[in-house]
Amino acid sequence: MKKLLFFLLIIFFVIVTYLGGVILFATLFDYRPDKIEEVRVEKNVNNYLDKDVITIFDWNIGYAGLGKEMDFFLDGGKNAVVPKNLVKRYINGVVNVLKKYNSDIYLLQEIDVNSRRTNYINELSYLKSIGKYDIAFAYNYKVLYVPVPFLNPMGKVSAGLATFSKYEIGEALRISLPGEYSWPTKIFQLDRCVLLTRLNRGKKDLVILNIHPSAYDTGVLREKQLRFIMKLASDEYKKGNYVIIGGDWNSEFFEDNKFTFTEKKPSSYIKLPDFFNLDGWSWGVARNAPTNRSVSFPYKKGENFVTVIDGFYVSPNVEILEVKNLDLNFEYSDHNPVILKVRLK
Repeated sequence: MKKLLFFLLIIFFVIVTYLGGVILFATLFDYRPDKIEEVRVEKNVNNYLDKDVITIFDWNIGYAGLGKEMDFFLDGGKNAVVPKNLVKRYINGVVNVLKKYNSDIYLLQEIDVNSRRTNYINELSYLKSIGKYDIAFAYNYKVLYVPVPFLNPMGKVSAGLATFSKYEIGEALRISLPGEYSWPTKIFQLDRCVLLTRLNRGKKDLVILNIHPSAYDTGVLREKQLRFIMKLASDEYKKGNYVIIGGDWNSEFFEDNKFTFTEKKPSSYIKLPDFFNLDGWSWGVARNAPTNRSVSFPYKKGENFVTVIDGFYVSPNVEILEVKNLDLNFEYSDHNPVILKVRLK
């Protein structure tokens, strides 16, 4: 009995020491970006935005790790680390889709550049093959070691969001979003931000806000962040600029979900708050196909919960000509893309 007790105490001591060491390590090396940081733009074009009608393609690519075969442990699934062959198939599939649509501007979220969960594949380097674009990339997830799940932890994560433009990006800023989880959870979580890019168009700028606010909270963090985004967008419009917000909103746009599924709606999905409303602004949101699926189990059409949480919001001087969701059956990501066609008035 004494030997068993001694053995259990050793195991307990090892676990506590391990967890304490991980938390201390993560705290010491926690990513702490400034509230506003300039983002280096990779310059590949030298032509200014000189036309009125443009297309913008938005897609959360799910770090090329959440295609139809995959689930995710934080949502009730089992997986955190993705087999290398699947990562390569997903990222190559994403690249082929982007090339096919040849849009003026791409807003992309969840791009891994050096993460254990995707075998340290630099997905941004794959994405650069879609053509000649100015590129701005901002980190929103930078943790040296995520210790869960314990038997096969995520480990190092380096990921972010990117904006690609056929027209010269005059300025790019990483703007931190307010609100964070309590310690120690926050040191293993994303550092949410807005990637603001500014394209000069004569006396006015086209300001694009690439967003990906918080998930996995009761809505408190999301509310703070959405209010911040709304004010940022409003301030830019008041300067006389064109403003387009696009991305993964992590909030449902429609209460009456008419898609087919058998899974009970996961509690992490919440409706976009009613306060997000600016006079004269318009939603570029479609419901011809879902843009997101539950990742509690691999994708099975008609079974996984599906909804619309991706789309656009545009200022009064931007006219929406068309918006549609591309139904890719979640082949390469847990999100489907959204394409917006607008006229700058």
